[in-house]
Amino acid sequence: MILEIIDGAFVIGAGTLAMILWIVVLSTKMGHKFREKPFERLFLVIAEFVMSIIAIISGIALLLQQTWGLPLFFLATGLILYALINAIGIYGEKKYRLLVIVLVISTIITMILIAISLVILVF
Repeated sequence: MILEIIDGAFVIGAGTLAMILWIVVLSTKMGHKFREKPFERLFLVIAEFVMSIIAIISGIALLLQQTWGLPLFFLATGLILYALINAIGIYGEKKYRLLVIVLVISTIITMILIAISLVILVF
């Protein structure tokens, strides 16, 4: 039960933060950077919002102890993991060292949470 609360809070937090980040980026002057590769950027933003929505829904399902919450949690963490690894590549290339360190730490935490949840909740 405690691990399900931790998992639920984690994915809700990750999904909410990603959604807020993109809303801020798109609604401020940073959004003009999307003119560079608009088609590619459009699908990046769509993928990030889909990840956020799935993460938030899975977290709520886990907190409400829904049986379908656990499989959706693993989907959400896979999507989060993909987004984190992709972001490491993007921001590493731009030499944002501090952000890359934060993303690497977030990736490690996500992988540890997935592993622990697999062992304890599935087996």
